[in-house]
Amino acid sequence: MKLFQPYLLLVLEIFLSLTTTSVAVPKYAKTGCNDTCGNVRIPFPFGIGANCYVNEWYNVDCNSSTPYLSSFKQLEVLGVDLKNRTVTVKMQKFSNCSQTTKSVDLGSSPFLYSKSHNTFVYEGYCGNALMMDNHGSVLTGCSTTCSNDTTTDTNNCLGINCCQRKIPQYLESYSMNLTGMGGDGACGSAYLLDKNSHPSARDGTSYIPTSLEWFLSYHDREQVSCSGGLWQRREMEMGNGTLMNYWNCYPYGTGGNPYLIDGYGT
Repeated sequence: MKLFQPYLLLVLEIFLSLTTTSVAVPKYAKTGCNDTCGNVRIPFPFGIGANCYVNEWYNVDCNSSTPYLSSFKQLEVLGVDLKNRTVTVKMQKFSNCSQTTKSVDLGSSPFLYSKSHNTFVYEGYCGNALMMDNHGSVLTGCSTTCSNDTTTDTNNCLGINCCQRKIPQYLESYSMNLTGMGGDGACGSAYLLDKNSHPSARDGTSYIPTSLEWFLSYHDREQVSCSGGLWQRREMEMGNGTLMNYWNCYPYGTGGNPYLIDGYGT
């Protein structure tokens, strides 16, 4: 029996070590800050409350369990994607006939309407929509046929009551011009749709999920970690021919928040 005692003690020590070892839990917000508002996760560099965000543009108000970008109070936050640097917000559809309607102007903020994550969509019977830049130049547009088929297939949008196009560039703002040709005065609606949203998100509502890309400046980089990763300086060509510089964190791991030094980004 004495021969087995060392082995029994060894097994007991291993068992105790396993039961006392803590599991690293991914962290998304700064210490002392809430990382959720309702059922939406708000990861740093965004934050809820003072000292929880990298700068004022990333401040999120949590009102009645619903998050809003503080600088754009009409923009409800639906989700933040750290990997793709996008924040998905609710945008109102454009539906004014024969009037040029302007989007929310992101101005000097670190946000742009995403070229790669949005699709231009027009829904309407026998009409067309044009998307224009701030100078009135047409960026894209499409038309729907004057068909007796009243079915709208929002999954395909191939021209019968619905059409869609890629947008050619990143934008701070844009305008829409809609025209109805069916003789009933209706001209449908147009919008930028987040490509990853469920098709049902566009039905029966005047608001739509739209993706904004966010960018960190050199000053932001001085205040933000790139935990277990590598900072890279990137350039983006804007529609007017100018270049915008920004910094991006490429983490080696996949868990947690790489923008926090203790976010378990590795």
